[in-house]
Amino acid sequence: MELNELYKLSLLYVEDDESVSQSYASSFELFFQNVYIAKNYEEALEIYAKNSPDIILVDIELKNSLNGMAIVKKIREDDVGTPIVFLTSYSDNKYLMEAINLQIDGYIIKPLDIVNFQQSMLKCLKKIRSQQIVTLDSKLYYDFDSLELFEENIKVKLGKKENLLLQLFLKNRNKIISRNDLEFHIWNDNYISDSAIKNLIGSLRRKIGKEKIINISKIGWKINIE
Repeated sequence: MELNELYKLSLLYVEDDESVSQSYASSFELFFQNVYIAKNYEEALEIYAKNSPDIILVDIELKNSLNGMAIVKKIREDDVGTPIVFLTSYSDNKYLMEAINLQIDGYIIKPLDIVNFQQSMLKCLKKIRSQQIVTLDSKLYYDFDSLELFEENIKVKLGKKENLLLQLFLKNRNKIISRNDLEFHIWNDNYISDSAIKNLIGSLRRKIGKEKIINISKIGWKINIE
């Protein structure tokens, strides 16, 4: 049953060796609804921003790019919720102590063993389950499974960007969200006007409560929930 739940999810797989990535990806597709493949730092961040994968699997040592650690550092600046697992060889041990500080959710020793892969992905699934329902107050909650906001169990209609913004706030409840964060996650790293940002934040405030989004002068915004 748990493996069936994995098939509802998406995986971002970062590997710079195309022959390896194609071989592994064919196996991963048996477990996930969507498998996105990136071969370097830039592709990984672009796919991450565009598709919001549920789980990320990264080769820790990319030969023709910034290494996997750099990718995870960048993602963890804004997102501590998405499960991330490293693929590593024994020779990569020098990276593992540093990886602990990045709040990764495990590592798999290469060559990949499908049983170890399944166990690691099921661990990630448990983390995702624990984050699925986020309570905003006594009436409002957000369901990360359906990607919907509810008020007294009635669905609250959200626009696409409102939904992305709320997800960003909820995944980073202890972090101030900067303008750069908004441009990266909501507008795919494109510059956007101050008025567009103001309008988006204002429209979300009207739906979840003005007091739930705090403006931190000249720095950014923060979600204000218990």
